[in-house]
Amino acid sequence: MKPVTSVWIRRLAIAVGALALVLVAATAVLLATFDANRYKALAIEWMRTEHQRTLEIDGPIKLSFFPRLSVQVSRVRLSERGRSDEFAAIGEAALAVQVLPLLRKQLVIGRVSARDVHAAYLRDARGARNIDDLVSRNAAPDAGASPSGGPAMHFDVSGVELDNLRLQVRDEVARLAGDLEVLSFSSGRLANQAESPVSLRATALLTQPEALKLSVDGRTTLMLDLDRNSVALSRMKLDVTGETASVKALSLALEGALAWDGGALRAGPLQVTLKGATLGTTSLTPSTLQVKRALLNLAGKRLELESLDLALAGRRGADPFEVSIRWPRLAVDGRKVESSPLSGRVKVAGQSGLEGQIRSAAPTGSFDALRVPGLELTLAGSSGQRKIDGTAKADMLIDAGRGAATFERVDLHATLADPGLQPLKLVVQGSGGADTKAATWKLNGSINANRFETSGHAAFAGKVPEIKVTARFDDLDMNTLLAPGKPAPVAPRSTAPADTPVVLEGLKAVNGQFTLDAAALAFRQYKVADAKVNATLDKGILRIAQFSGRAWGGHFQASSSADANSHRVAIRLDAKGVNVNALLKNVADKDLLEGTGHVVADLNSSGASVGALRSNLAGTAALDVRDGAIKGINLARSLREAQAALSLKQDTTTRASGVEKTDFSELRASARIAGGVARSDDLDLKSPFLRIGGAGRFDIGQGRIDYTARAKLTPTAVGQGGTGLEALRGIEVPVALSGPFDAIDWKIQWSGVAEAAVRNTLKEKLAESIGAKLGAPPPRADAASAPTKPKDVLKDTLKGLFK
Repeated sequence: MKPVTSVWIRRLAIAVGALALVLVAATAVLLATFDANRYKALAIEWMRTEHQRTLEIDGPIKLSFFPRLSVQVSRVRLSERGRSDEFAAIGEAALAVQVLPLLRKQLVIGRVSARDVHAAYLRDARGARNIDDLVSRNAAPDAGASPSGGPAMHFDVSGVELDNLRLQVRDEVARLAGDLEVLSFSSGRLANQAESPVSLRATALLTQPEALKLSVDGRTTLMLDLDRNSVALSRMKLDVTGETASVKALSLALEGALAWDGGALRAGPLQVTLKGATLGTTSLTPSTLQVKRALLNLAGKRLELESLDLALAGRRGADPFEVSIRWPRLAVDGRKVESSPLSGRVKVAGQSGLEGQIRSAAPTGSFDALRVPGLELTLAGSSGQRKIDGTAKADMLIDAGRGAATFERVDLHATLADPGLQPLKLVVQGSGGADTKAATWKLNGSINANRFETSGHAAFAGKVPEIKVTARFDDLDMNTLLAPGKPAPVAPRSTAPADTPVVLEGLKAVNGQFTLDAAALAFRQYKVADAKVNATLDKGILRIAQFSGRAWGGHFQASSSADANSHRVAIRLDAKGVNVNALLKNVADKDLLEGTGHVVADLNSSGASVGALRSNLAGTAALDVRDGAIKGINLARSLREAQAALSLKQDTTTRASGVEKTDFSELRASARIAGGVARSDDLDLKSPFLRIGGAGRFDIGQGRIDYTARAKLTPTAVGQGGTGLEALRGIEVPVALSGPFDAIDWKIQWSGVAEAAVRNTLKEKLAESIGAKLGAPPPRADAASAPTKPKDVLKDTLKGLFK
């Protein structure tokens, strides 16, 4: 039996060896003859039939199986499902996987590299994604198990090299839109619980939820713990730059350590250095935030801080400021709180020299309601000539889970004193609160003895804040509140230069609704009693639906709008019983007209400068004024000097005078405005001495007038005006107004009146001669009120003869 057994064993060994040789030979032949490029058509057809996508592979495919499975592709493009739009494109990509470790459930990958990869991620409002057909619809397996129920497969990557990767994101559900780009990424070995050096250069350019431009450049050490699903960054040195709609030139650096395990964020030691940033008129200069150790676990309701130090510096306009806060220790675990008081300092230099202290009592409460009682800020110093002294107190309630803070029992007392003026005492009480999405407040108090109250809400979820504010004041003097130091004496205002820009961009900063009631309101030269304002601000368009009150001795109703997008403004005004002189001085800085009456205007314009607004002005305006005067010339006196002027037969020109004026009992006029030019042809001025009409134009853009008034003496005026006025009976005297608004020339055109006056005189002489020959009585002294014509005299005389 033994020889037979050995023979069969030898034969079996020979057979197995031959089979192995055949398999090796077959494998060698397969590897030598396999051409992956032959299967391009199969892959393209499969993608078309299974996913309705177009796959294009313009570069070669390189594939090997042993000792590692590797693939390399180039110039690959994949379309969107059912559309020709590009979903993804790959310039070059390569991946290699060790074959034998797969048998031990270890994924050992060689170096991964990719270059010029572009992809798009889209999700519509219903939640449908453009990758849904490519990803599995089955639930993912548990993190700690393999698909077969055994232990999870471990992976090991020797390194990653990525260049020029760009992802376009349009997510309507998350309201996220923009482009994310990895300019370069390189790492060492990536494996479970292994530290790996990483360098990164990346950018983000978002348009939603708000405009954001961000760049990250730096290096760190990365450690992945797949058993705990955690990631840790140590020896981190990252530079971050960016800007948003409200923050410009942001630059900061992060150094230290950060870690995230899926439930808790840990930091420390960590230092954030703000190199610079600009927020409107505030610019931040090098500032730091340091923390020795920090932990935030929302699910476990734990918050820990150790040695938190904030040092903030910057400039508000031209005034530098500093703020420092120190919180030595805070430990919150559910309802257990152990903490030290916080302290700090505030300093403002430059024109405003202010210093203050920040302090609080030891916090109490719980994780959901951490109370910082007795938070107090004391401030003393000056702003220009104004002395400031004040104290603000409140209890701050922090909800770490929501990232919210509430201020209760707010109590502010401040005194502002200017040399030679009564001190301004401000008292504010109430409450307020804010979180990452909104802020609310309800405050009341007094400015000296004038009470006020205000409430409002601000939402920060959109591109710009949404604000709703209601306020009521007994007396609101904006000039006292806003102007530091002793107000300068009111001087005549000069017309703003034409190239003065009209800045409306600030209207885009917020959207909101605003309601204001004030028993007395003062702002610049305007003073309004019983003021009521209702306004909205939406996407850069300010609409004041109501602005009413008592001013200029009467009352008014107005509405207006300003559009920062088109630089278009409009205003409607209906003022009754007003002092027209006071209104014109306030609104236009012109001293041209006196009287009380009714003013109506409906005006609009557009332009980015004062000159453009003047030149594009359009609309209508009308006046109805009683018992007033036109300032600049005394036409009544000038016409009384008619005899001397007519004898010279020369026009007389007079420059407008601030002391001369032409009185009237009634004045009505209207104007049509287009292209910055107002045209009027319906002047109707009445006085016991004169009747005046007229027509002409007022070039608002150029600030010039070209107008002809036509004055006619009343019959009563001829009878009472002396010997020089008989020649003007029934004659219109043209008066040309020309020149700039600030220096109007009044030209009485006597040369055109002389001939008509001569004709009048001849008619009178003829009438007297005929009357004398016919025996008619001479005209009575009071007959001027009803002048007698020659034919009437002749008619009356003939009647007497025939009697």
